[in-house]
Amino acid sequence: MESPINRYSRHTLLKVIGKEGQHRIEHSRVLIAGLGALGSLIAILLARAGVGFLRIVDGDAAELHNLHRQILYDESDVILGLPKAQVAREHLMASNSQIEIEAVAEFIEPHNVERLTSGMDLVVDALDNIRTRYLINDTAIRRGIPYVFGGAVETVGNVMTIIPGVTPCLRCLWPDPQAVDGHPRASTVGVLSAAATAVASVEVSEALKILVGRKDDILPGLLVMEFWGNQFQIVRLEPDPGCICRTAVATAHRK
Repeated sequence: MESPINRYSRHTLLKVIGKEGQHRIEHSRVLIAGLGALGSLIAILLARAGVGFLRIVDGDAAELHNLHRQILYDESDVILGLPKAQVAREHLMASNSQIEIEAVAEFIEPHNVERLTSGMDLVVDALDNIRTRYLINDTAIRRGIPYVFGGAVETVGNVMTIIPGVTPCLRCLWPDPQAVDGHPRASTVGVLSAAATAVASVEVSEALKILVGRKDDILPGLLVMEFWGNQFQIVRLEPDPGCICRTAVATAHRK
């Protein structure tokens, strides 16, 4: 087995990470919320990057229609029918036995979100429904945990990085959850596998910026990528002074 220095040498050679940054990565704790198309690649990349502790959360089991985009699983996982979280942990530990991975075969709900976010340095979103995203957003803001949001549907992907008290949050972007609850989902309109993996890669890049302490380098707004039509743009956003998450942060700071 090669030494940790050799394992991560191509990251430590990077000026933006270096040895100090890699040390920070190895002592970080990250929650990956969801282990589907986005979560598969996010988990693979963060595990191989050496994140010291990963809490991976998903209540589903792998199905055949997942395999075209959820690259963490194979046909044998579908046949066994085991929870994605359990299967994912086995595959990830095989790629990096030097990190700690906690597999949680649950859906994120109001009754467990506090427990699941407890002790985390960062939450990375790999979810597929807006209700849970708002739950994660609100919890992360309240607890002061950075949150990387990402989504992919059809041929479009979005990424936004949220630093509590500094950047806009999901409620600044979409103040009314009901207005976006009917947005298309991959289960009804499909998703291009390349779009999902590209979004996941950008999310990991944003996550690493936060973990190594380079928050000034994060996306300055919502990144929108239309892969089939080759259109890419960053929609710059300002925090909404009336957002309830901003109010929650201000209240927490006064205590």
